[in-house]
Amino acid sequence: MPELTTLLASAATLLLLGLLCYGLHRRMRLQKLQHRQLNIRQLSLLRALIAGLQRHRGLSNGVLCGDQSLSQDLATTRQELDRHIGTAQALASTHKDAWSGLIDHWSRMRDGRSSDPANNLAQHHLIIRNSIFLMEDVASEIDLSNGRAELSYLPCIWRDVLQAAEWAGQARALGTGIAAAGQSSAEQRVRLRFLQQKIQLQAGSAFDTLQQHAAQHPQASAFNLRRCEQVVKDFVHCIEQELLGREQPVIAAKAYFQRATQAIDELLALVDGALQQLQNGR
Repeated sequence: MPELTTLLASAATLLLLGLLCYGLHRRMRLQKLQHRQLNIRQLSLLRALIAGLQRHRGLSNGVLCGDQSLSQDLATTRQELDRHIGTAQALASTHKDAWSGLIDHWSRMRDGRSSDPANNLAQHHLIIRNSIFLMEDVASEIDLSNGRAELSYLPCIWRDVLQAAEWAGQARALGTGIAAAGQSSAEQRVRLRFLQQKIQLQAGSAFDTLQQHAAQHPQASAFNLRRCEQVVKDFVHCIEQELLGREQPVIAAKAYFQRATQAIDELLALVDGALQQLQNGR
């Protein structure tokens, strides 16, 4: 009888330990899932924030360089950014300090107090660079792919694709200002040539990587690489023909802005495709 009591007690203890281990394992899995979902939400927000800041940079530079027809689009973009910042303020992120830095920087930038185009561009470059750094940090904090080979292209998205979009964004901002002013300095043309080459190199690297991945995982490919590559190529040609090839550009600032935006949107669509795959859990 004592032996039976001991046996039952041991069994009960083992059962309790088993239940505790199962509960702990389930809790850890839930926390990991919640962490993953939070990071994907942050990436989606940062993608929208970066795109808005890039757009704000180009439009504000065009206005400061003399084209007031861009003012309404600038005001609309500012309102959209305010909404994104409001969403960011409600985040319970492990990257709280980085988010706070972006929110504070935007609060100082949004009123457009700087009337100097060069300083305006520099401030936008800085906040966008920090946003990209934060996006890379969030993306690498945990394994969002869960070890799946079909998602092994993700580092290319956060690194090459985003940076290609940023080089294009800088070329859009600088070129919009040049088109608004109807002239450019030698320094501006040197910078624009540099940006043109960076777009070609960074986007080319991204396309090569994604094409190789698509060949290895055709069932997982969600990208229209051929279209993206052509639109980016067209934009690079536009820079050459409309701005670098003319001492006094005749293209309207809004027309150039739109041409550049097509290329940037195509690159950011690659980011959207990656985020959609993550959100779908594939």
